[in-house]
Amino acid sequence: MLEYYKTVLGKVRFDQMLFRKELRKAFKNLLDDEATELKCWLKESSYV
Repeated sequence: MLEYYKTVLGKVRFDQMLFRKELRKAFKNLLDDEATELKCWLKESSYV
């Protein structure tokens, strides 16, 4: 699931509202360790 959300977030980064919506969905559906990994990925890729 983590890779799926990385792909989705990468594709919707142009639209801030859509990005936020997908980000909320990702954190709601991911396990705790996956959510932590997603946070690190977001910081590294400078999406946030």
